[in-house]
Amino acid sequence: MPLHATLVFANPRDRSNAEPARFGRHFAPFFFFNGILYEPNRSSSASKPPPTLGRVSFLPVPDRGRVARGIPRRHPGNHSLSSALTTASQNRPRSTVAMSSNADTAQAKSRSGRLPRKRFYRARAHSNPLSDSHFPIPIGPADFDYCHHYPYFFAPGSGGRSDGDAPPRKVRFADIGCGFGGLLVGLSPLFPDTLMLGMELRDKVTEYVKERILALRASNPGHYENISVVRTNSMKYLPNYFEKGQLSKMFFLFPDPHFKEKNHRRRVISLQLLDEYAYALEVGGIIYTITDVEELGDWMRSCLEDHPLFGAVPEEELELDPVVKLLSSATEEGQKVARNGGQTFRAVYRRIKLEEE
Repeated sequence: MPLHATLVFANPRDRSNAEPARFGRHFAPFFFFNGILYEPNRSSSASKPPPTLGRVSFLPVPDRGRVARGIPRRHPGNHSLSSALTTASQNRPRSTVAMSSNADTAQAKSRSGRLPRKRFYRARAHSNPLSDSHFPIPIGPADFDYCHHYPYFFAPGSGGRSDGDAPPRKVRFADIGCGFGGLLVGLSPLFPDTLMLGMELRDKVTEYVKERILALRASNPGHYENISVVRTNSMKYLPNYFEKGQLSKMFFLFPDPHFKEKNHRRRVISLQLLDEYAYALEVGGIIYTITDVEELGDWMRSCLEDHPLFGAVPEEELELDPVVKLLSSATEEGQKVARNGGQTFRAVYRRIKLEEE
């Protein structure tokens, strides 16, 4: 930690910035050493000995100009450094105190039912999925902590197994790049007994979705218990969360288009990644994609068409699917496109079975 020392001269009779020799013994030096003020005992008589260093007090930032102008700052009572630090913390600006308490009260606000505000969770619109991020991931699907994400369905210490002789519940819907959780919130009342998981790479956005789900659970007891979110990179760690054939639906809503050709390998839909998605989807499972970029829509549709494990879902069946209506209206990106009168490009495909399987 760097140390800083400043010597300030102040004349008790004339507080101007004149030469030090002009005032002789009436000069009183104030020493600032690493944020600590050393203030001398003043003397107005020329016959007394030169001033000596007296008490030590800590000065917060707003008071330093006051001392530099020659006005001494006096602390009542004990002037030890510990008491001075306490006084300085009490004199902090209200904005500083509020910012320090935000982290402590965020979870309490969520439990009280107050929805978080996005302005406190600002993040970049996109993130590089090929960069190395640091966050915990399960070693395998069996190590995923269902008790932490879905406490309503799993008792603490149950190891992710539901009560009774029924088969253990597992995540069935996965929202890849869930953003601010609009689709999860929309799907939860439609499938109240189906566990859903949002996967998001941006840390602040993930925290927002967590607080949003906690607030919805607090204000609506017994509801929204089947949705949760994790911060992870689905392009790298999807097999760490899901077993073979575990999922029945996967959603890719308004993904990053990555316009540059050199960045096409960052796109979340590709022939290589569709192998992993086909592994996690059960036979008959559906993958939903939608975007407002026509070139990306053609890219995703061509990738799904060229993959041998996916087949297009007929339009007649899509008209009866309640999930399709949420693709363009539940998410924040979809609502923005609708407000601007934009066009969306949808591609819905089903996981099919090969003869070798």
